Amino acid sequence: MKTIIKDYFWITVAAIMTAVAVNFFFSSTGLAPGGITGLSIVCSSILHVEVSTMSLCISIPLLILSTIVLGKSFGIKTLYITLTSPLFMKIIPTIAVTAPLQQIHPIVELIVAGAIGGILVGGAIGIALNHDCATGGTDVIALLIQHVFQFLKLSVILFVLDGSVVIASGIITNSIFISIFSFLSLMVIIQTIRIVTERKWTA
Repeated sequence: MKTIIKDYFWITVAAIMTAVAVNFFFSSTGLAPGGITGLSIVCSSILHVEVSTMSLCISIPLLILSTIVLGKSFGIKTLYITLTSPLFMKIIPTIAVTAPLQQIHPIVELIVAGAIGGILVGGAIGIALNHDCATGGTDVIALLIQHVFQFLKLSVILFVLDGSVVIASGIITNSIFISIFSFLSLMVIIQTIRIVTERKWTA
């Protein structure tokens, strides 16, 4: 029981971290650094649907598949974070925290938003993986791919998948800066995931 409570506590923390990253740093800047976060932002821009709603639409089919392939316990935990992340996105207000940095230079805003948002998202994914679940996005796809091709590193799979999202964000926004800084944020995410999972923080 103690382990279960600990798992769900940290998974809840991961959901809050994801929501804060989206509402404080990514939505206002247009950065889409991969993952469920980036994929939802990209699809939201195309379909004009709320990011939180788009997140659910992407996550639920992946959740069903992951439960079948990776097990019931994994599926239940992933369902929990899949539902709570969009919920926190609705509860937590959308605030352009880095907007004042535009007075210095727009690039400064993108650097700060990409770095802080990347640490939050990478930390959230790392925490989720340490507690045997995923955030419901490209990390689920990566785990499913790794389940079949076990010789591939999770970080490499995530990089390829999320890199595709970054390229898509650049095309949609027609902004090379958005693409570049989304990619830099992705680098921060991948590095943070590696640090959190290798050191088993919160596990």
